[in-house]
Amino acid sequence: MEPDQQAVIEDLEALNEIAGTLNQAVDMHSALERALAHLVKLMDLETGWIFIQNEDDTDKWWGKGFTLVARHNLPPALALDREEAWRRSCDCQNLCRRGDLEKAYNEVKCSRLAAVQGDRGDLSVHASAPLRAGDRTLGILNVAAASWDAFSPRALALLSNVGSQMGVALERARLFDLLQEQRFHEQASLLDFTNQLLSRLDLEELIAYLVEEARKLLEIDACALLLPDDDDPDFLRFAAASGWFSDPVAAERRVPADDRTSSGRVMRTQEPIVLEDISLRETAPWMADWLPAEQFKAAAIVPLIADGRSIGSLVVDNRTPQPFQEDEMRFLQLMANQAAIALEKARLHHEEIQRYRLEEELAVGRQIQLSMLPPSLPNIHGWDFAARYEAARQVGGDFYDYFEVPDPSGDEPQLGLVMADVADKGVPAALFMALSRTTIRNVAISDRTPAAALRKANELILNDSQTDLFLTAFYATLDTGHGQVIYTNAGHNPPLWYALESGTFMELTADGIALGVVPDIELENRSLELAPGDLLIFYTDGVTEAMNSEMEEFGVARLQEVIAAAAGQGAQAVSDQIVEAVITFTEAMPKWDDFTLLIARRELA
Repeated sequence: MEPDQQAVIEDLEALNEIAGTLNQAVDMHSALERALAHLVKLMDLETGWIFIQNEDDTDKWWGKGFTLVARHNLPPALALDREEAWRRSCDCQNLCRRGDLEKAYNEVKCSRLAAVQGDRGDLSVHASAPLRAGDRTLGILNVAAASWDAFSPRALALLSNVGSQMGVALERARLFDLLQEQRFHEQASLLDFTNQLLSRLDLEELIAYLVEEARKLLEIDACALLLPDDDDPDFLRFAAASGWFSDPVAAERRVPADDRTSSGRVMRTQEPIVLEDISLRETAPWMADWLPAEQFKAAAIVPLIADGRSIGSLVVDNRTPQPFQEDEMRFLQLMANQAAIALEKARLHHEEIQRYRLEEELAVGRQIQLSMLPPSLPNIHGWDFAARYEAARQVGGDFYDYFEVPDPSGDEPQLGLVMADVADKGVPAALFMALSRTTIRNVAISDRTPAAALRKANELILNDSQTDLFLTAFYATLDTGHGQVIYTNAGHNPPLWYALESGTFMELTADGIALGVVPDIELENRSLELAPGDLLIFYTDGVTEAMNSEMEEFGVARLQEVIAAAAGQGAQAVSDQIVEAVITFTEAMPKWDDFTLLIARRELA
């Protein structure tokens, strides 16, 4: 191999090594020091130093507007604390300021070396290479020698190449620092943005802050938040907007929640969309003239995702066709992610408040409903009564009632007994129960037979109620002197008559249908006579249809077994044993229906 070829290879290998040092550097100062030492050795020299231009550095140490960032093997006369050496500018710096340091290298008689006294070795000149990145000069690379003869063409070529590599490395480091500074600013802004969002639990305040702050942080013309329309899931509504000429929120603007709109597509795909020139797009038929009037030229749309679900879209717009950069889109998506978390938190907080208020209202409703039940049991000589009511929810649709009714003979008190069940649960059933209970009581205390009373109640309920609810009801009058019972059944579970003497049961059935379904219903009166020790057990289907874990119902047969076993005891003991038996049967299964009992027992003489 020819000597020249060998030299070229060696230079290329050296340049690659220096480039690796610069490219892999975390600390640019140390990298420049190592690269300079390597270069000086390759050029068969001993000394070199590097200035970086720094307009913010007004101190005259190192020369105004320059900073010494690397040096190698400086002579004692150029020690860093020597004021006569460094507290001044020099010729190479003046060349750089004037823009004359444009060549690959410049040979300069060193004014700094000429100005110092003492041991400066035999150094008097240096070759200077600009550290350039594009058309910008970032600094000066100097290598010193005793005379111009030390700078061979090969050495100067190395100097030029290394100066170029150092310039590129410095620019890359500068851009990296700018990026880090930008990201630090983004992170600080995002942290503050997130904290501000999460501190706002009022949904309207939160979304108003979201669009206004997003517009400011991204320095864009307009921003809007679109959320699914509560009334029509096929549309997205404008929930908040900032920077718009019109007010799409006040105007109740909506857009389709499908691929006809960018927001709809973004929510479906959960991928952002950038529209660089909206003016080139055709006007969609759904937007009429309100969106073009905003004069938007560029837009970006990102999804708001919470727990894997798209809960909305964040739209930013510019009125100039300026493309959104990758870092802007990244920051926008980060903002959208934080917004989604805050929106979900606000939504859950709102739901919690609503739930708390509902529970308070239901608790009040329960107290009102319980107050409509008889406050105490009848106290009639020769009779024993018990009652039990438990709603499946806080309020329910079952009710029982008893009240005095007119006695044609006037000899003994007549007692009206009612058991009813609204065909629903919760608040609607409770409201219908209140209407029905008042209606039945009002018509029953007049001089009517049970069948006539419930027929009239049916008429009034149909006139007063605007719902599709209905109820089953059993109404009986009890002659407490003779034990005669006259009853009618409007589609209710037949109460049980237990005859103590025979130990048998009879279900109190009668022809009739539920109240509140159709007008002009037909009901019949039937009668029986209770002997001493006999029991009447009124109940709702929450008793007999209570289920265990095997999905078996408690049933009428089990109810009869419990009653028969406890029949010799008082009415309250019978009620307690029915309740205990149902609880044991159902174990930990939740109640699915209201549970109501009313027991009347004629005492033994």
